[in-house]
Amino acid sequence: MRHPQSLADIVTNGLCIGCGLCESMAGPDRVSMVMVDPPGRLRPKILQPLDSSTEQEIIRACPGVTIDQPMDARTHPQAEIDTVFGPWINVWRGHASDPYIHHVASSGGALTALGIYLLESGKVDFILHVAASTEQPMRSVRHLSFDRAQVVEATGSRYGPAAPLVDFKQLLDRGKRFAVIGKPCDISAVHNMCKLDPRVDDLVAYTLAFSCGTFADLNCSHAMLHRNGIASEDEVSLFRYRGYGCPGPTHAETKDGRAVDEAYRDFWYGPWGWTHQFRCKICPDPTGEMTDISVADAWPGGGPSEEEWGGWNLFISRTNKGDELMKEAHDKGVLHLETSDISAIYECQPHQAVKIQGMEARLSAIEQEGQVGPRFVHLRLSDAAARTDAEFQNRNREGTRERIKKGVNREPLA
Repeated sequence: MRHPQSLADIVTNGLCIGCGLCESMAGPDRVSMVMVDPPGRLRPKILQPLDSSTEQEIIRACPGVTIDQPMDARTHPQAEIDTVFGPWINVWRGHASDPYIHHVASSGGALTALGIYLLESGKVDFILHVAASTEQPMRSVRHLSFDRAQVVEATGSRYGPAAPLVDFKQLLDRGKRFAVIGKPCDISAVHNMCKLDPRVDDLVAYTLAFSCGTFADLNCSHAMLHRNGIASEDEVSLFRYRGYGCPGPTHAETKDGRAVDEAYRDFWYGPWGWTHQFRCKICPDPTGEMTDISVADAWPGGGPSEEEWGGWNLFISRTNKGDELMKEAHDKGVLHLETSDISAIYECQPHQAVKIQGMEARLSAIEQEGQVGPRFVHLRLSDAAARTDAEFQNRNREGTRERIKKGVNREPLA
């Protein structure tokens, strides 16, 4: 398979995830993340030509291009390796112990509770994650939390585009220890940066990710407004994708006092459908193998069956320090936990297993069509594919080939 040779190659071949790391590496005077609307995606705008050294470092660090999960010193010697979901030490079912956090945060409040504990225990100086923009509430921005109130301010899933790593190298310059909470691909970017900047191992004390089923283009949120009689994003004073219930409704408020709700199942599974970037369709790690702790919805039967389902998470500890953090959070009463095992991920997140098992076929379609594609290594994709039949593999291959023929993997430069 051919691979990108420049930042422009990454974008035009549909491999950009919009994380913002390239802006941090090149500097905002040369690369700036901008919203491409429609369809509503964050993409790097190249303001000045990049020198060869910077270009090559961006390619090496970009999680849209490279995901590499070798067994290394981060992994507990007793960790088991699941063919589909990767390294794991322990799996729990649980939620935040604090009733308020459990109610307002997404799902069981797991990442909010852990973020607060990391700060209040002094394990980190700040948390790098995302939150709703104060100026444009439908949009998500890089957010730093230094105390409980700031973590709570950022509660709730942000299902649209976000660039949490837009100043990642500059945050390393502070010389403070911090945790990163984000999508699995955001954590892959941090993992890739370990090879380029030794400060990452010293200063990124913990990484935590949520299981990601792709995120929608911002246009999908615009459509929700229009369905509910709100003409423009400029009218919105608050936009929440879930929370205040489990999972809670998608909720919007306007500057003139109107409020509208759309049930979670209707927002995501309604007849209108939704769009997302091509790179999400070829994601080989939707549950976060590169993290210290992965968190997922503990959907009963694999999906939300009703609006109030109890608010439980699944937790996977993947490294020694992640395992120790989970046990400590339980002992300190931060989390309510019940012991489980890796089979729970298959039961509650079956769509993620299906995606991973079809990944080798999807990548083969990219190669067969002569397209530029990513480099995924040490992810056991052939072993995962071997657990399925030829018909399944063919469906995945042909589905990707059809997307390529429609040009879904092609994007213009910003």
